[in-house]
Amino acid sequence: MKPILALLLAFCAWHGLSFAAAPTGTASESSVKAAFLHRIAGLVEWPAGSFQDADDPLVIGVAGNDAVATDLEQLSEGRRVNGRAIVVRRWRDGDSPAGLHALLIGAGREARVQDLASIAGPLLVVTEQEEGHRLGGVINFVVVDGRVRFTASLPLADARGLRLSARLLAVAHSVEGRGR
Repeated sequence: MKPILALLLAFCAWHGLSFAAAPTGTASESSVKAAFLHRIAGLVEWPAGSFQDADDPLVIGVAGNDAVATDLEQLSEGRRVNGRAIVVRRWRDGDSPAGLHALLIGAGREARVQDLASIAGPLLVVTEQEEGHRLGGVINFVVVDGRVRFTASLPLADARGLRLSARLLAVAHSVEGRGR
């Protein structure tokens, strides 16, 4: 049943039909986060020079959440986002963020997020921390009423040279810095 649910969530996320999420604590939480990551990747504009060639893949690192990495690999297989293939890299402490376009930092990895906050450049940092934006996460997964949602930080996106689309911001649970 899990692969069918994952495909359904991916289909909905891919087509922008809904950002509805399954309740946390179920086997599908990682599938929901993978679907969010996949969809979010298509709603972020990276600055010129972020990709060397027009057909370079979008590389998403995942640290501290192997279930999301596995689900994202399955979801991304044979699919493109804005004309680019998605490559999932399981990121470990000590790995360089070079070559990554996005990086999910799993819950309980706060120290690593703080290290990444000091790295300049167009890296979309996605967190699962209680205070993910304070730690440098542009996007942060949160649980609201038992559902996985996400928040966004416009100041942190700007600092990294990233533009978050209005479509993405419209479905965010909250947006930090919206009143600018």
